[in-house]
Amino acid sequence: MKHPVLATMNPALHALQALHPAQRRQRGLTMIEMAIALAVLAILGALAIPSFSNRLARERLAANAESLAADVSEARFDAARRGQALYVLAGTGPGACWAIGTQPGCGCEQVQACQVRRVPGNPKSGIRIVEAHDVRLEPAGTAAVTSAAVLESPSGERLRVDVIALGRTRICTAHGPAVKYPAC
Repeated sequence: MKHPVLATMNPALHALQALHPAQRRQRGLTMIEMAIALAVLAILGALAIPSFSNRLARERLAANAESLAADVSEARFDAARRGQALYVLAGTGPGACWAIGTQPGCGCEQVQACQVRRVPGNPKSGIRIVEAHDVRLEPAGTAAVTSAAVLESPSGERLRVDVIALGRTRICTAHGPAVKYPAC
């Protein structure tokens, strides 16, 4: 027997109770609705992957350029501390590598006694140095060369690390969208 107060207070509840249990609407998602939602998410994810990989390559490029600029700045101070000239030599090719040495020609390809610091490249990163110039940092803090290296991402974006005459570094965009650094 149905309670008369409940029936008058909530007619929708009374109508719902009158239905057969198989006719009641279940709350939640059906398997078909869930499959459609997952398919839409998969399509959106597939569209986002190329954009994400380009962004990741751009961040790797910026990280390598910033690391090279920081090493040049550190070598400038180290040259003043030692009272002797230091050389920053970048190697071209896959896997951006560079070395700081006490002599010209003390490159990054292999460990040498003249190296103060060596940063080996990672060919798997996709970042490569396409143009490199040896930088001589004088004990007075000056530099003779104005461009250290041009680094390139797999998508063709390029950043240039410059060394101005006073020995300070600057990063600029040589090719591609100038998002993080100004155009050269």
